[in-house]
Amino acid sequence: MSIELLIQYFSIFIAIVAVIVARKKLKRFIPVGLFASCYANLWCYIANYFHWWEYPSRLFSSVRDISFTVNVVIVPVLAMLWVRYSPMSRIKWAFLWTTILTGFEYFAVKYTDLIVYHNGYNWYHSYALWLISWYIWYSFHKWFYKDGEPR
Repeated sequence: MSIELLIQYFSIFIAIVAVIVARKKLKRFIPVGLFASCYANLWCYIANYFHWWEYPSRLFSSVRDISFTVNVVIVPVLAMLWVRYSPMSRIKWAFLWTTILTGFEYFAVKYTDLIVYHNGYNWYHSYALWLISWYIWYSFHKWFYKDGEPR
């Protein structure tokens, strides 16, 4: 088994454990996770159209446009956790999470075949996309529940 598949399986395992541990506190944030998954899929289709990135190593080889691991498991769980546990000073929280995730993505691009960038796309584009995404997902939560703050 390749290192890329091991990383994907391990990431899925960690995400599932995080959801199981915090399941009672995350029920209210399931719509955010579903929205984040759709949002991630949309961005993957846009990236596929412009050939910004691709996923050479996939769990399901027939799914070529998206990364199942990222779009269906990791992104929804991260969105739910971020919206649920974000403190009032969200800007520092967003920069912290964005820096960590972009660091993982940089490592994945440089040392694995999990993701490959094309056509001038680079890590700083991902940084901006992640940073903006947190606030889009949080805004969706505020709109969906019409109350603003997570409980």
